[in-house]
Amino acid sequence: MSELVYTLIEFCSVAKVDEQRVTEFVEHGILEPRLRQDQWIFPSEALSRCQRAERMRQDLQLDLHGVALALELTERNQKLRQRIDYLEQLIDRLRH
Repeated sequence: MSELVYTLIEFCSVAKVDEQRVTEFVEHGILEPRLRQDQWIFPSEALSRCQRAERMRQDLQLDLHGVALALELTERNQKLRQRIDYLEQLIDRLRH
C-alpha cells in the first residue's frame, strides 16, 4: 500500500494554510518535506502537525521558534506518556 503524500499546493489546500506559511514552517524545522523531482512532498501525517503549529501561532501568539519548541516538547511528552502507559500495563500483567 502506498503512502498518501501531497505536493506543496495540495498540502496548502488541504491544510488551509498559505504557501508562505508552509515555507516558514519548513525553514524553522516545523515541517520536514521530502524532495521528489525537485518538488516538496508532504506525508499525510504532516497535516496535523501543520494545523497544530498554525493554531499555536495564532491562538498563543507564538513566534515560529516558540512553535517549533512547543511542538517538540508536546510530542516528547506524548511519547513519554505512551511509554509510561506501556510500562504500567506490563507491571499490571506481572502482578496478576
